Amino acid sequence: MKLIEENFNKTFAHWKIVLSEKDLNDRNSGYIQKAGWLIQYCFGEDQIGEYMDYYAAHRMTNDRHVRIYADGSKESLPALHSMHLTSEDPVEAKRLEDEFYQRNREVGQMLVKKGFDKFTLNMYLCLDKHE
Repeated sequence: MKLIEENFNKTFAHWKIVLSEKDLNDRNSGYIQKAGWLIQYCFGEDQIGEYMDYYAAHRMTNDRHVRIYADGSKESLPALHSMHLTSEDPVEAKRLEDEFYQRNREVGQMLVKKGFDKFTLNMYLCLDKHE
């Protein structure tokens, strides 16, 4: 778990954000709100081994959803998109918009299933406006 802690802390070192050692040792889910960031995290295990997933949102950058394994390897996971392509063709523009909201709705459901239920205004705006 030391490599999870090192990878996470290195990623957010500029903002002096560090993972709680207690949460890491006890494998407790949690969140950090600091320096404009909302970072939610949880622990799990799969065929590769133990991991920590985190979802980081800041209004000045794109959201990140990352899995860090105990061996230090990292995997990017789906994150909410904040913008989408459009078209001058109204039919194509509607298709692109629907695709954008459908994908974000699926990602949002996955995040909530993990227990990542704290959302910023920007995150909320990326979810389906028709819900």
